Amino acid sequence: MKKITYLILLATMAFSGCTKMLDIEPTDAIADYTALKDRAGIEHAVTGTYNTLHAAGLYYRNQIIVGDLSADNLVFTGTTLDYEQISSKLIPADNAIIDGMWSANYDGINRANNVLNSLPAVSDMTQGERDDFEGQMLFLRAFFHFNLSNFFGGVPIKTKPTLDLSNIDQAKNSIEEVYAQVIEDLVSAEQKLPATSVTGKANSFAATALLARVYLAQFHLTNDAAKATLAIEKATKVIAESGYVLAPAYGDLFGGTENEGIFTVVFDAQNRNRLAQYFFPRSMTGRYEVAPSPEFIAGYEADDTLRKVASIAYDDGNLPYVTKYTDITTGTDPVFMIRLAEMYLIRAEALAFTSGDKQSIRDDVNVIRTRAGLVSIDSDDYTALQLAVEHERQYEFAFEGLRRFDLVRTKRATTVLGIEQDYTIFPIPLSEFNTNKLMKQNQGY
Repeated sequence: MKKITYLILLATMAFSGCTKMLDIEPTDAIADYTALKDRAGIEHAVTGTYNTLHAAGLYYRNQIIVGDLSADNLVFTGTTLDYEQISSKLIPADNAIIDGMWSANYDGINRANNVLNSLPAVSDMTQGERDDFEGQMLFLRAFFHFNLSNFFGGVPIKTKPTLDLSNIDQAKNSIEEVYAQVIEDLVSAEQKLPATSVTGKANSFAATALLARVYLAQFHLTNDAAKATLAIEKATKVIAESGYVLAPAYGDLFGGTENEGIFTVVFDAQNRNRLAQYFFPRSMTGRYEVAPSPEFIAGYEADDTLRKVASIAYDDGNLPYVTKYTDITTGTDPVFMIRLAEMYLIRAEALAFTSGDKQSIRDDVNVIRTRAGLVSIDSDDYTALQLAVEHERQYEFAFEGLRRFDLVRTKRATTVLGIEQDYTIFPIPLSEFNTNKLMKQNQGY
């Protein structure tokens, strides 16, 4: 992580120099770590950690695009070689997009660690405020580590801030160790965070929902049924107690008036995303770098019109494009990290893979299908129910960046995508591999 460290240190020195020259105090960034000595400094640093989610490697663009392009929901239609490599499923270690995803997640981890490291010495805050700040940073640190593991497998766990060049060489931890750290952080965050919802901020139910997702992944990794039970318990808690509700109509999800988003990344004209620009055709002033794949479009059920209309449109030249993100001018479309529909499908998946109650599985899947205007499933076979959950997740969360993770989690990626097992995870970026003396490349790269 030497490259990341150099960037952090250089940015800090550059910003510090500008601050002296302009003689102003920044309010949305931390020029040096002495700023983290009071509540105001901590609050600004917390905001800065959330702002990492706006990075190009995360929800500004590539978290969403890569999660579907490296699977089977999207195809390459543009001019950017790095996207073409991702679409081909044979990604070289010098791919700049993959490098940016790695760097953005570790930047977020380092920012969270800076706050967590500084909090004990700050006295001008209540215990409730301290718990809230700590819980938010533990939630984000857990998310960033889990996100890295989804794409890269085992990665270095970082729980201390990188303040200089003395601790930058670090070997990869196993994916089991990463999951253990993520769960530890989320369990603590769940206890410390308030239950009240503030748009764009984590609350206790965001931690619970992410725990459900992590426990499900841990179950598939270890085949330990106890982990599936924990996933069911956490998903059920969110469904029953959080107060979040499914949007009445699927199209309402993307109009900004729903109450289904458990954790949503918020953008504005100053902190924009570029999703609509990269999805929209050139005839509509977009870049059209990626588009819905023909196979994905053909896979819609005949009556799945509500989700299809909310997800895909066609320009005057009959080119299909993604319409979940439409603000091509100012890029203010909100982006879901976690929403309530996933809790029903997590519970259904956990039950389907552990020979759980079949009616409960059907009920959870059919909640999602009913909202989409589809007939209920009546499958009575566990394999069929597992595939029904997979299908529902593909079309419910299309273009929300989850498809690759879904296939890798359930060990279906080799079958569905036609790739070797080694390529179900990405290569460690060459920049990291070349500068971290203890880093070893993932097998097959």
